[in-house]
Amino acid sequence: MTPLKRCDIPRWLMAGVMAIATANTVRAQTRAEFDVASVKPDKSGARPNFDSPYVFSPSGRFTATDVTLTELIILAYQTRRIQMQGGPGWLDVDRFDVAAKADDAAGPVRGAQVLAMIQTMLQDRFKLALHRETRELSVYALVVGKNGHKLQKATDDEQPLFAPGKLGQMTFRKMPVVALVNTVSNILQTPVIDRTGLAGFFDYTLEPAPPDPSQMRAPGASAGNPVTAYNFGDAVVAAMQEQLGLRLEKQKAQLEITIIDHAEQPTEN
Repeated sequence: MTPLKRCDIPRWLMAGVMAIATANTVRAQTRAEFDVASVKPDKSGARPNFDSPYVFSPSGRFTATDVTLTELIILAYQTRRIQMQGGPGWLDVDRFDVAAKADDAAGPVRGAQVLAMIQTMLQDRFKLALHRETRELSVYALVVGKNGHKLQKATDDEQPLFAPGKLGQMTFRKMPVVALVNTVSNILQTPVIDRTGLAGFFDYTLEPAPPDPSQMRAPGASAGNPVTAYNFGDAVVAAMQEQLGLRLEKQKAQLEITIIDHAEQPTEN
Protein backbone atom coordinates (compact mmCIF):
# COMPACT_ATOMS: atom_id res chain seq x y z
CA MET A 1 0.00 0.00 0.00
CA THR A 2 1.33 3.45 -0.91
CA PRO A 3 2.39 5.50 2.16
CA LEU A 4 0.26 8.53 2.89
CA LYS A 5 1.80 11.89 2.09
CA ARG A 6 1.01 15.48 3.00
CA CYS A 7 -2.49 15.62 4.49
CA ASP A 8 -4.05 12.83 2.44
CA ILE A 9 -6.78 10.83 4.21
CA PRO A 10 -8.19 8.00 2.08
CA ARG A 11 -11.95 7.71 1.92
CA TRP A 12 -11.92 4.11 3.20
CA LEU A 13 -10.42 5.47 6.43
CA MET A 14 -13.54 7.53 7.04
CA ALA A 15 -15.77 4.61 6.15
CA GLY A 16 -13.91 2.39 8.58
CA VAL A 17 -14.08 4.89 11.41
CA MET A 18 -17.81 5.46 10.93
CA ALA A 19 -18.38 1.71 10.92
CA ILE A 20 -17.16 1.63 14.52
CA ALA A 21 -20.12 3.74 15.56
CA THR A 22 -22.55 1.83 13.37
CA ALA A 23 -22.10 -1.73 14.62
CA ASN A 24 -20.23 -3.85 17.12
CA THR A 25 -17.86 -6.68 16.25
CA VAL A 26 -19.82 -9.75 15.26
CA ARG A 27 -19.04 -13.45 15.09
CA ALA A 28 -22.16 -14.83 13.39
CA GLN A 29 -23.30 -18.15 14.83
CA THR A 30 -26.12 -18.68 12.32
CA ARG A 31 -26.41 -17.78 8.67
CA ALA A 32 -27.96 -14.33 8.35
CA GLU A 33 -28.72 -13.04 4.88
CA PHE A 34 -30.47 -10.27 2.99
CA ASP A 35 -33.73 -11.11 1.25
CA VAL A 36 -32.46 -9.43 -1.93
CA ALA A 37 -29.03 -8.05 -2.81
CA SER A 38 -27.68 -6.33 -5.90
CA VAL A 39 -23.94 -6.04 -6.59
CA LYS A 40 -22.86 -4.16 -9.71
CA PRO A 41 -19.62 -2.63 -10.99
CA ASP A 42 -19.58 1.09 -10.24
CA LYS A 43 -19.66 3.32 -13.31
CA SER A 44 -19.96 6.71 -11.64
CA GLY A 45 -16.29 7.51 -11.17
CA ALA A 46 -14.59 8.52 -7.94
CA ARG A 47 -16.81 10.16 -5.36
CA PRO A 48 -15.53 12.93 -3.04
CA ASN A 49 -12.77 11.72 -0.74
CA PHE A 50 -14.63 12.26 2.52
CA ASP A 51 -18.11 11.03 1.65
CA SER A 52 -19.17 7.97 3.61
CA PRO A 53 -20.07 5.19 1.13
CA TYR A 54 -22.53 3.41 3.43
CA VAL A 55 -26.19 3.91 4.28
CA PHE A 56 -27.83 1.75 6.96
CA SER A 57 -31.53 1.63 7.83
CA PRO A 58 -33.32 0.00 10.79
CA SER A 59 -35.71 -1.50 8.23
CA GLY A 60 -32.83 -3.65 6.97
CA ARG A 61 -31.76 -1.64 3.95
CA PHE A 62 -28.05 -1.38 3.25
CA THR A 63 -26.31 0.42 0.40
CA ALA A 64 -22.66 0.90 -0.43
CA THR A 65 -21.63 3.20 -3.26
CA ASP A 66 -18.37 2.99 -5.21
CA VAL A 67 -16.60 0.68 -2.76
CA THR A 68 -13.85 -1.89 -3.14
CA LEU A 69 -14.05 -5.41 -1.80
CA THR A 70 -11.38 -4.34 0.70
CA GLU A 71 -13.72 -1.67 2.08
CA LEU A 72 -16.56 -4.15 2.38
CA ILE A 73 -14.35 -6.65 4.21
CA ILE A 74 -13.15 -3.95 6.61
CA LEU A 75 -16.76 -3.09 7.37
CA ALA A 76 -18.21 -6.61 7.56
CA TYR A 77 -15.40 -8.21 9.55
CA GLN A 78 -14.40 -5.13 11.57
CA THR A 79 -10.74 -5.43 10.67
CA ARG A 80 -8.17 -2.93 9.41
CA ARG A 81 -6.36 -2.82 6.08
CA ILE A 82 -3.03 -2.98 7.84
CA GLN A 83 -4.13 -6.32 9.36
CA MET A 84 -5.27 -7.89 6.07
CA GLN A 85 -3.15 -10.12 3.85
CA GLY A 86 -3.64 -12.02 0.62
CA GLY A 87 -6.38 -11.77 -1.97
CA PRO A 88 -6.38 -10.93 -5.71
CA GLY A 89 -4.83 -7.78 -7.11
CA TRP A 90 -8.20 -6.13 -7.83
CA LEU A 91 -9.17 -6.23 -4.14
CA ASP A 92 -8.22 -2.54 -3.67
CA VAL A 93 -8.94 -1.43 -7.23
CA ASP A 94 -12.29 -2.57 -8.66
CA ARG A 95 -15.31 -0.69 -7.32
CA PHE A 96 -18.88 -1.80 -6.80
CA ASP A 97 -22.34 -0.54 -5.88
CA VAL A 98 -24.32 -2.63 -3.42
CA ALA A 99 -28.04 -2.39 -2.63
CA ALA A 100 -29.50 -4.94 -0.23
CA LYS A 101 -32.70 -5.38 1.77
CA ALA A 102 -33.63 -7.68 4.64
CA ASP A 103 -37.02 -9.36 5.00
CA ASP A 104 -39.56 -6.84 6.35
CA ALA A 105 -41.23 -9.54 8.42
CA ALA A 106 -38.08 -10.07 10.46
CA GLY A 107 -38.51 -6.73 12.25
CA PRO A 108 -35.84 -4.08 12.97
CA VAL A 109 -32.28 -5.05 12.02
CA ARG A 110 -29.52 -4.16 14.45
CA GLY A 111 -25.94 -3.26 13.53
CA ALA A 112 -24.40 -6.65 14.28
CA GLN A 113 -27.12 -8.38 12.26
CA VAL A 114 -26.35 -6.18 9.26
CA LEU A 115 -22.69 -7.11 9.46
CA ALA A 116 -23.56 -10.80 9.53
CA MET A 117 -25.76 -10.30 6.45
CA ILE A 118 -22.97 -8.46 4.63
CA GLN A 119 -20.59 -11.31 5.44
CA THR A 120 -23.02 -13.80 3.91
CA MET A 121 -23.42 -11.62 0.82
CA LEU A 122 -19.65 -11.42 0.35
CA GLN A 123 -19.36 -15.19 0.68
CA ASP A 124 -22.17 -15.78 -1.83
CA ARG A 125 -21.49 -13.10 -4.42
CA PHE A 126 -17.69 -12.75 -4.25
CA LYS A 127 -17.01 -16.35 -3.19
CA LEU A 128 -15.05 -14.79 -0.37
CA ALA A 129 -13.15 -17.17 1.89
CA LEU A 130 -10.94 -15.95 4.70
CA HIS A 131 -9.53 -17.03 8.01
CA ARG A 132 -7.91 -15.35 10.97
CA GLU A 133 -4.54 -15.97 12.56
CA THR A 134 -3.06 -14.51 15.72
CA ARG A 135 0.56 -13.41 15.46
CA GLU A 136 2.97 -11.52 17.68
CA LEU A 137 3.90 -8.29 15.92
CA SER A 138 5.67 -5.03 16.64
CA VAL A 139 3.01 -2.40 17.24
CA TYR A 140 2.47 1.06 18.59
CA ALA A 141 0.41 1.19 21.78
CA LEU A 142 -1.67 4.30 22.42
CA VAL A 143 -1.28 5.28 26.08
CA VAL A 144 -2.21 8.24 28.27
CA GLY A 145 0.60 10.73 28.78
CA LYS A 146 2.04 11.51 32.21
CA ASN A 147 -0.15 14.63 32.57
CA GLY A 148 -3.41 12.85 31.73
CA HIS A 149 -5.64 12.95 28.67
CA LYS A 150 -7.58 15.94 27.34
CA LEU A 151 -10.57 14.16 25.80
CA GLN A 152 -14.05 15.44 26.59
CA LYS A 153 -16.83 13.01 27.50
CA ALA A 154 -19.59 12.96 24.86
CA THR A 155 -23.18 13.75 25.82
CA ASP A 156 -26.05 11.31 25.33
CA ASP A 157 -27.85 13.47 22.76
CA GLU A 158 -24.92 13.61 20.32
CA GLN A 159 -24.70 11.65 17.08
CA PRO A 160 -21.48 9.83 16.10
CA LEU A 161 -19.41 11.90 13.69
CA PHE A 162 -16.03 11.74 12.02
CA ALA A 163 -15.37 14.90 10.02
CA PRO A 164 -12.07 15.50 8.20
CA GLY A 165 -11.26 19.16 7.69
CA LYS A 166 -8.70 21.30 5.95
CA LEU A 167 -4.97 20.56 6.26
CA GLY A 168 -5.55 17.17 7.85
CA GLN A 169 -7.79 18.30 10.70
CA MET A 170 -9.97 15.51 12.10
CA THR A 171 -13.01 16.01 14.33
CA PHE A 172 -14.43 13.10 16.33
CA ARG A 173 -17.81 13.35 18.05
CA LYS A 174 -19.22 10.64 20.31
CA MET A 175 -16.47 8.26 19.28
CA PRO A 176 -14.58 5.65 21.32
CA VAL A 177 -10.80 5.81 21.55
CA VAL A 178 -10.61 2.88 19.13
CA ALA A 179 -11.77 5.25 16.37
CA LEU A 180 -8.61 7.29 16.89
CA VAL A 181 -6.54 4.10 17.15
CA ASN A 182 -7.79 2.82 13.79
CA THR A 183 -7.35 6.21 12.15
CA VAL A 184 -3.75 6.56 13.32
CA SER A 185 -3.00 2.95 12.36
CA ASN A 186 -4.15 3.62 8.80
CA ILE A 187 -2.19 6.86 8.57
CA LEU A 188 1.05 5.35 9.90
CA GLN A 189 0.44 2.04 8.11
CA THR A 190 1.51 0.32 11.31
CA PRO A 191 -0.70 -1.62 13.75
CA VAL A 192 -1.80 0.53 16.69
CA ILE A 193 -3.54 -0.89 19.76
CA ASP A 194 -5.51 0.82 22.52
CA ARG A 195 -3.86 0.66 25.92
CA THR A 196 -5.28 3.89 27.32
CA GLY A 197 -7.85 2.15 29.51
CA LEU A 198 -10.37 4.83 28.48
CA ALA A 199 -13.90 3.46 28.07
CA GLY A 200 -16.95 5.22 26.68
CA PHE A 201 -17.42 7.90 24.05
CA PHE A 202 -15.54 11.17 23.65
CA ASP A 203 -15.39 14.42 21.67
CA TYR A 204 -12.00 15.50 20.40
CA THR A 205 -10.36 17.31 17.50
CA LEU A 206 -6.92 16.65 16.10
CA GLU A 207 -5.15 19.45 14.22
CA PRO A 208 -1.79 18.29 12.82
CA ALA A 209 0.60 21.13 12.09
CA PRO A 210 0.72 21.93 8.35
CA PRO A 211 4.05 22.09 6.51
CA ASP A 212 5.92 25.36 6.80
CA PRO A 213 7.44 27.08 3.72
CA SER A 214 10.87 25.51 4.33
CA GLN A 215 9.31 22.07 3.93
CA MET A 216 7.52 22.90 0.71
CA ARG A 217 10.63 22.77 -1.50
CA ALA A 218 13.30 20.63 0.08
CA PRO A 219 16.64 20.29 -1.76
CA GLY A 220 16.27 18.00 -4.75
CA ALA A 221 12.47 18.11 -4.76
CA SER A 222 10.83 18.01 -8.16
CA ALA A 223 8.08 20.32 -9.32
CA GLY A 224 5.65 17.41 -9.35
CA ASN A 225 6.50 16.39 -5.79
CA PRO A 226 7.43 19.56 -3.88
CA VAL A 227 6.73 18.26 -0.36
CA THR A 228 9.55 15.96 0.72
CA ALA A 229 10.52 17.18 4.19
CA TYR A 230 7.01 17.10 5.69
CA ASN A 231 5.66 13.87 7.19
CA PHE A 232 1.93 13.89 7.93
CA GLY A 233 2.20 10.86 10.21
CA ASP A 234 4.76 12.60 12.40
CA ALA A 235 2.52 15.67 12.56
CA VAL A 236 -0.43 13.51 13.70
CA VAL A 237 1.63 11.83 16.42
CA ALA A 238 2.85 15.20 17.71
CA ALA A 239 -0.68 16.63 17.69
CA MET A 240 -2.03 13.66 19.68
CA GLN A 241 0.51 14.24 22.42
CA GLU A 242 0.15 18.04 22.54
CA GLN A 243 -3.61 18.37 22.01
CA LEU A 244 -5.04 15.12 23.41
CA GLY A 245 -2.49 14.08 26.01
CA LEU A 246 -2.00 10.71 24.29
CA ARG A 247 1.23 9.19 23.03
CA LEU A 248 2.53 6.11 21.22
CA GLU A 249 4.88 3.49 22.64
CA LYS A 250 6.58 0.69 20.71
CA GLN A 251 5.50 -2.68 22.07
CA LYS A 252 4.96 -6.31 21.09
CA ALA A 253 1.40 -7.60 20.95
CA GLN A 254 -0.69 -10.53 19.75
CA LEU A 255 -2.75 -9.30 16.79
CA GLU A 256 -5.46 -10.96 14.76
CA ILE A 257 -4.58 -11.03 11.05
CA THR A 258 -7.29 -11.53 8.43
CA ILE A 259 -6.02 -13.77 5.60
CA ILE A 260 -7.94 -13.60 2.31
CA ASP A 261 -7.84 -17.16 0.98
CA HIS A 262 -10.07 -16.67 -2.07
CA ALA A 263 -12.20 -14.04 -3.81
CA GLU A 264 -13.81 -13.80 -7.25
CA GLN A 265 -15.48 -11.06 -9.24
CA PRO A 266 -19.14 -10.92 -8.13
CA THR A 267 -21.72 -13.14 -9.75
CA GLU A 268 -24.56 -11.69 -11.83
CA ASN A 269 -27.55 -10.19 -9.98
